[in-house]
Amino acid sequence: MNTETEIETLKKEVARLRREMDEYRQFIRYNPPQEGDDGKPQSAYITVRCAIFTLAHPSDSSRSLVNIMGNADGAFVSVMGTDERTRVLMQVDKNVPELSLFGGDNQYKACLRLDKGEPSFELYGKENKIGVQLKVVEEGRGQVGVCEAGQPRAIMKATNVGAAISVVHDDGHARITMIGTPNNGELFAITPDMKIGVKIAADGMDGGFITVNRANGKAGVILSNTAVGGTVMVQDQHGKITGHLPMSPEE
Repeated sequence: MNTETEIETLKKEVARLRREMDEYRQFIRYNPPQEGDDGKPQSAYITVRCAIFTLAHPSDSSRSLVNIMGNADGAFVSVMGTDERTRVLMQVDKNVPELSLFGGDNQYKACLRLDKGEPSFELYGKENKIGVQLKVVEEGRGQVGVCEAGQPRAIMKATNVGAAISVVHDDGHARITMIGTPNNGELFAITPDMKIGVKIAADGMDGGFITVNRANGKAGVILSNTAVGGTVMVQDQHGKITGHLPMSPEE
């Protein structure tokens, strides 16, 4: 190869390298050392602009360890396991931040998110069915739900005056509810047509009372306590007392 040929080859190589550098400069920018806004020295740094950024295994470049992605709706960071399946996913999708954990079966195991300013945390069982859900709902009140294969079974939540615990069925309707207030505690057993069948409360005339209701929701039997002893009242379907069993210390 003569000198002219070598020079021509070098020109082509330099031109190719320039084109490649121009392409790289679209994504990579070197920022030299400078003075920060606070007047203190600022170290040099590199800015990388791209839609997908992948970190590879140090000894096997074909294996991805971390993927950082972005699109019009948000950003996503996926941390992989040794099988290159996602184990941790951090994302902000349409302004909703979310952190999710995945198992080896590529199924959700836990998820922490913030939606409309209200945080929630879910634990998942098989087939991505929610097992436990913790939420902060209206006006900062906490709520815990326990599910069976995604179906609600029990709910515990704070109220504006106290707290409530409910046992529910697949339809989401309560079967048993316990309510606490500053001055009273109540327990309700609910019928299939969503009427109170039995009520136990602590705000009777002189202690607690138990009410057994009819199908129409009106009291049939009331067991209570008075200042002089226990009382049982039996009422008909219209609420009229048909039987009354008083008891006093003299009796």
